[in-house]
Amino acid sequence: MKPLAVLLGIVFALAGYSTHAADLGKLKVLYVGDPETARAKQFEEFLRQKLGRVQVASRSTFKPAEANEFDVVLLDWPQSGGAYEGRQVRAPLGERADWTRPTVLLGSAGLNLAVAWQVRGGSG
Repeated sequence: MKPLAVLLGIVFALAGYSTHAADLGKLKVLYVGDPETARAKQFEEFLRQKLGRVQVASRSTFKPAEANEFDVVLLDWPQSGGAYEGRQVRAPLGERADWTRPTVLLGSAGLNLAVAWQVRGGSG
């Protein structure tokens, strides 16, 4: 669980929150990934114990406007499976210029977003 504690620290910093326990009940986090996987369920269970509001959304059907009511988005996007084809088509977060929500990238989300958003030096 230590990596998850570090992750929470990053989430709080991105959202402009301190890590005081009194503030955790106010934080609203959206996890975007594959809701049916054990990994997503573990993240959801852990986050629900610590935060005010946690919602899980499917990466494949996610619409960027769904994130508007959340403080932070956790994007979990593995490199395996259909991720290669998916990142060639579109990024789950929409267009790079339009995305402004504080985001924590899990798994290979950094690589996948770099490819989808055509970030220079993003892969290789």
